[in-house]
Amino acid sequence: MKPCERGSISIYLLLVALLLALLAQLGLLCCRQMLEKSRQGLLKQQLRRLNNSYFLKLKDAELTPGDYLCFEGVLRPGQEVVTVKATSSQSSDGLINFLEVKGTAPNVNGAVQGLCQLTLRFSEPQRLLAEQYALVSKTATGLDYLAQEGVYKQASTEEVKLPEVRFFYNKAASNTTANMLVSEGFTRRFTYLDWESSFVFSKQARLIGATVFVNKAGIEIGSGASFPDRIAMYSQKGNITIGDNVRMDKALLHAYGTITIGTGCKIKGLIIANKIILKGASEFSADADVVAPFVSCAFMK
Repeated sequence: MKPCERGSISIYLLLVALLLALLAQLGLLCCRQMLEKSRQGLLKQQLRRLNNSYFLKLKDAELTPGDYLCFEGVLRPGQEVVTVKATSSQSSDGLINFLEVKGTAPNVNGAVQGLCQLTLRFSEPQRLLAEQYALVSKTATGLDYLAQEGVYKQASTEEVKLPEVRFFYNKAASNTTANMLVSEGFTRRFTYLDWESSFVFSKQARLIGATVFVNKAGIEIGSGASFPDRIAMYSQKGNITIGDNVRMDKALLHAYGTITIGTGCKIKGLIIANKIILKGASEFSADADVVAPFVSCAFMK
């Protein structure tokens, strides 16, 4: 074999060896990345379980407002430092509570797990009203349409006072549409809309699910709409208008201004406003259960 041929073969073998070494290095790097990804996935899973366990422990507790250290320690593999903290806050009137339980592992990318819950309670005057009355207002028109006279009561300022629903801002869901509520239903995640215009529920819509629904402005409920599940509905600074033949099986409706009710409606629950207007004959009945505490499902903020 000629010297030049032996040299060519040696260069070829050297290139093959370098390529194999490079592939080995790439394979090792890939294995390390997969191992690190698996390690972080395991740590995140442990953190999620740890966080969820403390949330389940605290969600029904009567925590005073403040911050609580639930857990501080390490998780394996890697001896990663982990903390789980709970924060409880409430509205100034003491009727709305927000609980957040959050677990963090600073050295694990994206390893933050948090669950939240909102609870709405009711004042003693309103709990007493719900046991007997379906309609409560300072003034009313159209009471001649009301066959069941005993379900209406002229109210005091304290009885028609709204809870501090602004407390829901940045804590409850803040966006939805009438079509979404028809297709997806209420999800027990409370909704607070900071709108300057009315939210309109479509005519003939069937809205399924329990919830607390608030709009800063007004709320309009289209004729023929039905709400088969328990709901609390607030207009913070506007009016609520209910069309004809609306059915609500377990509802609390509360408006800062006026609630106008069409004809042929069938509503079980409690309606509270500064003024109530009845536009025709409808059927009303009281239900004390509508002022039992409302508790949202667990959600991520």
